[in-house]
Amino acid sequence: MKLSYSEYEKAKDFTCLGAWCLLFGPENHLKRRALARMREEVNRPGEDMAWEILDGPGVSARDLLNRCQTGALFGGSRVLVIQSADRIDADEQDRLAKDVGTLPQGVSVILVTAEAGDRSGRRRALRAKLHRAVEQHGLAVEFAAMKVPEAAAWAVQQAKERGKKLEPSAARKLAEQRVGTGLAEMESEVEKLSLYVGDASAITTADVDAVTPRLLEEDVWGLMDAVRQRSSGRAVAILRELLTERREDPGRLLGLLAQSVRLIWQTKLLMDRGWRPGQHPSEEIAALLPQDGRKNALAQLTRLPWMAKRTMQAAAGFSWEQLTRALQALLSCDLAMKGIQGKIADEAFALELLVIQLCSDIDMPVWQSPAGEKRVG
Repeated sequence: MKLSYSEYEKAKDFTCLGAWCLLFGPENHLKRRALARMREEVNRPGEDMAWEILDGPGVSARDLLNRCQTGALFGGSRVLVIQSADRIDADEQDRLAKDVGTLPQGVSVILVTAEAGDRSGRRRALRAKLHRAVEQHGLAVEFAAMKVPEAAAWAVQQAKERGKKLEPSAARKLAEQRVGTGLAEMESEVEKLSLYVGDASAITTADVDAVTPRLLEEDVWGLMDAVRQRSSGRAVAILRELLTERREDPGRLLGLLAQSVRLIWQTKLLMDRGWRPGQHPSEEIAALLPQDGRKNALAQLTRLPWMAKRTMQAAAGFSWEQLTRALQALLSCDLAMKGIQGKIADEAFALELLVIQLCSDIDMPVWQSPAGEKRVG
């Protein structure tokens, strides 16, 4: 059986004892809360219950099943929690899938995925065979990432529990432009804001502006606004602040700049074909965009309204020729920073040269070959 987290929360009579359970999805904060609830439900007064936590990468199917049998032999309830279950060896996951559905009485197995993205941005997940088997014979609860309105409402509730009223506009700003929709980060920020306002009963947008730093993505879009306006001085100033004061990684900044240019390209493509916010594009136009939601302009513009306005302004302000040169410059800088094409000694300086090139269309040397001759980025 598969449930959403909200459906699971309403299932008051649920118990994980004697079942295979899977807690999956990117919102790890809610997984931890669900796991705590499961422990409370099985840890009843007068009942002998063993709660054991294992780490996924070190788990084998044989060892896990042996532990289940051991629990049955010695009596009492036994719950085996497998953290980072998505990192169990693929073959071991397939072996486990064959045994889902049979557990000794009083023994439970709870698989908890980590689903942390790898360097390519792809998210790991449980193997399909094991996932389907748990859904068929046990319980799978999905912890999807919250959307901005949901995360904002959750922040309001967190503030209420602390005796504060978080203004709706402040909550939305937290979710859209400052913290994002990750609930662990949101809870921490609400706690910090509650302490900041002291005896005041309300948390306002002014408090958010004073206490909570901007999302890195918002600063990158500020940099792109400066590029669009050909303000190289302001663009470099923003970049230097990110690199020196906030100590952001140059490689991460380059990736976010490239992502911004790709979204601008897609948005310009949509706008040139008559699309405007609130409209559903034709199948022909939608087919031109990446199917991955994280790289799809339509998905991003719908999810983050503040980004929609900036992206559309940028799309109107850049020509196709400028966007083409920008993508070429970004690729050149990326190859240089990875050492694929020549080498560079100072990644921060390479990014400055890149930003100047994006503002001026002047080709800048961003790397030097091993032989010592200068090349153009």
